[in-house]
Order: sequence, then structure tokens, then C-alpha cells
Amino acid sequence: MILKVENLRKYFGKKNIIKAVDGASFEIERGDVFALLGLNGAGKTTTIKCILDLCKRDTGEIIYNGRDKIAYVPEGKELYGSYKVKKMIEVAKHITEGFDIDKCLEFINEFGIPLDEKVSSLSNGQATQLYLALVLSQRAELYIFDEPTWGLDPVIRNKILDTIKSIPLNGGTVFYTSHILGEVERVADKIAIMHKGKILEIGFLDDIKGSYCAVSIEKMQSKSRSEELGTYGYLYKSTESEDIYIVKKDYAQERNLDFQPIPFELTFEALVLGQKDQGEESNEVR
Repeated sequence: MILKVENLRKYFGKKNIIKAVDGASFEIERGDVFALLGLNGAGKTTTIKCILDLCKRDTGEIIYNGRDKIAYVPEGKELYGSYKVKKMIEVAKHITEGFDIDKCLEFINEFGIPLDEKVSSLSNGQATQLYLALVLSQRAELYIFDEPTWGLDPVIRNKILDTIKSIPLNGGTVFYTSHILGEVERVADKIAIMHKGKILEIGFLDDIKGSYCAVSIEKMQSKSRSEELGTYGYLYKSTESEDIYIVKKDYAQERNLDFQPIPFELTFEALVLGQKDQGEESNEVR
């Protein structure tokens, strides 16, 4: 275990009524590519800021077992706009221990970023690529990426994702946040799904993808069965003849229900949209 987060809570607002992170717990083992997946506003960035001590947590424990530093790509990727790209690289080398300038220049060349261009003149995508090149050229045990591919075209995005996925091959560990399911499926071994500050599901990605299924109930079937599914599942779609629920596969098997496999996006939708605000009736998938 390289990073452990236990019962992390962070509140904002008057009387701490806004629960940005609400009892989140997870562990990341060495060599993992661990993704925290959630909609915008789920609490992912606040969790990272608490881990990095950029934001004071209210309660909870954070343990980092690494001997080396943490490399970090924030959601807002700001650099010195008045510097030329080559000077930005020189500054990074000067202030960053274990910075591999040759590796950085390889990234810059691959991305096609002009060394003599001012940072302020770069497109949003180029600025993101420059930031990623600087961070990926650092020696670290844990690399934290917060929504790293914003503004990138699909070709560069895929190259960056492949590079991130290869980090464990060189002894590193990855903590990755995103609201884009396809990216998470591409890079992650383990995931946690976060919604409104809470961890709804955590585990190996393939296990989570195989844990849920769709069950169809004809409108003419018993009301009690529909009510039970409404309690233990998420009503995904309703037609004139049937209701379709997303439920845990174990639940369906225990009750000898016919079920169909579902894509990961439906699992994510069921977990996230099945949640209700506190005080409302819950339609959580159990």
C-alpha cells in the first residue's frame, strides 16, 4: 500500500453544510493504476487537494508510504505565460529533483510544441501537453492526474493515456481522476466511483463491470416484485409493457430472475443517478 485514505471528510460553507468529501475511504497499492471516477462536482479534486495538503481536511486519515515525492497534474494547468517553452523546461529542471530533461524534450518533440514559442501563445491543448510533458519527466513514486486530458485531440489523448498506463512498468503508481468513462476503462485496473462526496463502489474494474445486470419485469407481474426491484435496483427504462431495472447480479441470481449483461456506462448511471439527496427516497442499487 502506497496511499491510504480513511474516512476523509471535507466540508464547505456556513456551518459546514456542503459535504465536498463525505467519509471517503480507499487504498492504492504500488503498481496500481487507480481511478477515481465521478461526475463533475463529485468531490474528486477536493479529495486530491486534501491528500496533497493543499486543502485542510476536517476529519480522516491520509497515509503516504512512498519514499519519493508525488508528481501532480492539477485540473487547472497553469504555467508562466511570459516564458518561452524552452525556458519553462529549464525552470522545471532547476526546481524539480529527478527531472529528466531528455525525456521531456522527447515529449515536446512528439507533441510538436515549438521550443521558442511563448507559453501564453500556446493553444489550450498545447499548454496541457506541455504540463504533462513536464510532469511525466519527473521521477516519482506516485503520479496524480486530475482530469489530465482536457482540451486534447483524440490522437494525443490516446498517446497520453497509453503513457499513463505504462507508468507502473517503470516502478510508478498512478492515481487518476476523470468523469469520462472511456478514459477510465482504457487506463485503470482498479476504480472507485464517487458521487456527492461518497464512494459508491470500489474494486477491480472488471469485477465491477461484471457485478451488475438488467432485469425486465412485465407490467402485468406482481406489484410487490416491482416494489422490491425499486428498492434494490435502479429503474433504467419503462415501456408500455415492461420495466427494466439495473440490479446486482447476485441479487438476480439469488431470486432466479432472468437477466442480461450491461455495458459499464449503465452500471455507472445506475450507481450515480440511483442516488437521491438526503431526505429524499433512495433508489440506490444495493
